[in-house]
Amino acid sequence: MRATRVALLLTALAQPATAFAADDEVPSFRKRPDKDSEKEWVGRVGTAVVKAALPAPKSIELDRYEWKDAGKGRKDLAVTMTWRAAVLIKRPFVSTIVVHVDVSGKEWKVLGVDYEDDNRISRTKPNTAKIRDLIEKFNR
Repeated sequence: MRATRVALLLTALAQPATAFAADDEVPSFRKRPDKDSEKEWVGRVGTAVVKAALPAPKSIELDRYEWKDAGKGRKDLAVTMTWRAAVLIKRPFVSTIVVHVDVSGKEWKVLGVDYEDDNRISRTKPNTAKIRDLIEKFNR
């Protein structure tokens, strides 16, 4: 009986960890989706950037996105995400993300990511080192 309880407890603890690992998947710009699933893919890009920039954002959602021409062989992906803080603040915050992409070749390459948000309450700044590390994951 005790072994069954322990097994059930271990199973329950393992399930959230696998679900969290699936959410942390970083999308690749080399394996872009077709137009039908682009919105979902952009949402995953924005979520990855917000999670890299902030210590513990909650309820991250895609607000809007737009592709902009940035010169020959370049495009900018402008993304607006809304999220809530992990503490008792109830109002949503807005993050503005611009992903600079080289589209000149067959495989696209992320050149940089600009991040800003309207969170003036927190004293912590966005983690630029984690955002830079994310660029490498986008290009895998």
